[in-house]
Amino acid sequence: MMLVSRCLRLVLHDVLTPSCLHHFLLEFVGTALFLSASLSAVLIRPDLRSAASLTNQSHLSVGPESGAAPVCPLHVVLVFGLSVAMAALCVGGAAHLNPAVSIAMALTLRLRLWRAVLYVIGQLLGGVASAGLLMVLTGDVMPAVNQVSSGVQLHQAVTVETLVTLQLVLVVLKTTDISLPAAAAPLLVGLAVSLGHLVAVGATGCGMNPARSFGPAVVTLDFRNHWVFWAGPALGACLAALLNDLLLQPRWRCPKDWWAELKQLYQLTDKQQEEALSPLP
Repeated sequence: MMLVSRCLRLVLHDVLTPSCLHHFLLEFVGTALFLSASLSAVLIRPDLRSAASLTNQSHLSVGPESGAAPVCPLHVVLVFGLSVAMAALCVGGAAHLNPAVSIAMALTLRLRLWRAVLYVIGQLLGGVASAGLLMVLTGDVMPAVNQVSSGVQLHQAVTVETLVTLQLVLVVLKTTDISLPAAAAPLLVGLAVSLGHLVAVGATGCGMNPARSFGPAVVTLDFRNHWVFWAGPALGACLAALLNDLLLQPRWRCPKDWWAELKQLYQLTDKQQEEALSPLP
C-alpha cells in the first residue's frame, strides 16, 4: 500500500510540472480550435447541415431524387485537413490533437503513459468545449455526430476507422522521426486527415479522432454505436505503432534494447528517488 501511494506521488510530481500542464493546455486549446473550425463547416451552412443529416442515414452522395442539396465531399475534406494544419501551426506543432496519436506515442515509448492520459483528457475537454460553443452558435450539433451509415455493418465501420487512423498515425510518427521545416509536418498531417475523410466520410462520417466524435456525442447525449469511434482509432493507433517501430523503421534489435529504452523513459531523477524513499507524513 505504501509503495502504491509513493508511486502515485511520483506520478503527480511528474504531471504537475509547468511543462506538462502547459502541454495539457495546448491539447485543450488546439483541439477546441481545430474542431470549432472544422465542425462549423457542416453546422453553419444550411446545405451541408441537411446533407450531413442524410449522410448519417445513407451515403455522402445524395441524388436529385432525394430533394436535398447535393453534397460536395471535397468541402468537408478540405476544411478538416486545413483546420487541423492550422491548429497544429497555432500551437507550435507540439500538440497531438487526437487521442489516437497520444496512444501511439505512449506505446512507442515517446511519451510517459500518465502524460498521455493527461493529454487525452485535454483533447476530450477541447472536443466538448468546441461542440458546446457550436451548440450555442447554431442551436443544433446533431449533424456533427458521427454515425455509422445505413447499410454499413459495424465491423465494416470499425475496419474503416482503423485503416484511416492507421495511415494518419503513421504520418505523425514519420514526421516525428525525421527533421522537417516547421510548417511541413502540420501540412502533411492535414493531408493525411483529408485522405482519411475522402475514404471514410461516406461510411462513418470519418471519426479518426475520438475527441472529434466525443464532443458532439456528449453535447447531444447521442452515443449510438459510439464505441466504433473509439475501437477503430485505438486499434489503428496500436497497429501503426507496431508497424512503424518494428517493421518500417525498426528501433530495437532485440527485446533487451526495448527494455532499456522503457527503463530510461520511466527512470526517476535523484530528487524523485529521494521522495519515493522518504517516509510518508
